[in-house]
Amino acid sequence: MRFLPGLLLLLPLVTPYVQAELIDDVNDRGELRIALEANTPPFNFKDDDKLTGFEVELGQMLASELDVRTDFVVTDSTDLLQGVESGRYDVAINHIAMTPELKDRFDFSEPYSYSNAQLIVRQEDPRPLGTLLALKGQALGVAQSSQFAEQTRTVEGVDLRSYPDAQQPLRDVADKQIDAAVSDRLLVPYAIRDSRLPVKEGANVGPTLSLAIPFQKGNPAFQASIDNALQRIKADGRLMALSEKWFGM
Repeated sequence: MRFLPGLLLLLPLVTPYVQAELIDDVNDRGELRIALEANTPPFNFKDDDKLTGFEVELGQMLASELDVRTDFVVTDSTDLLQGVESGRYDVAINHIAMTPELKDRFDFSEPYSYSNAQLIVRQEDPRPLGTLLALKGQALGVAQSSQFAEQTRTVEGVDLRSYPDAQQPLRDVADKQIDAAVSDRLLVPYAIRDSRLPVKEGANVGPTLSLAIPFQKGNPAFQASIDNALQRIKADGRLMALSEKWFGM
């Protein structure tokens, strides 16, 4: 077969622009770089400086299914998704909801859990606070990094108070500084038990959210590998056991 001289000259120019698949990079490194914040028990947190929680164990299971090591990187909310987008991290496993806005920026695995917003109120509060609208004219606390912060901002007439962490709103509910707090349904029972404060679970509010794993767009082989790994973890009962262990459900 004869090649034209001009075609031979073009080949070196074309080859460098072929993008490597993420799964190839992961296999070459022998590790899956997982970003998380490590500040939200029982999802992911540090216990005596050791990473633990539902999503830490899930990440370990996924890496094992891919036959690579885990490389957990603790970062903050400002860097978490930017780091995945830039390629510093392969994935983020940090109870991230698969919203339309994020789907424009990332590809996602299939969901590994589902959740929604839930209110936390004082134990003796008799008011039927069944919706966010019922809090019109009342003070509502939410953690700054919570995926429910944006949802609560859309409710008119609510005095929304933003906090740097998820524990302070519970203290302010107990101290009658605010009327209620809103958090992740999966987080609420653990947070109440851990706080030892006179607060209780309130109503579920808002739509159901799919929690999934974001990664750079344009990596179909990686997506297939992650989804297949998740499906195996679901099929043999390991994911259900993990959920029971950390969320009691």
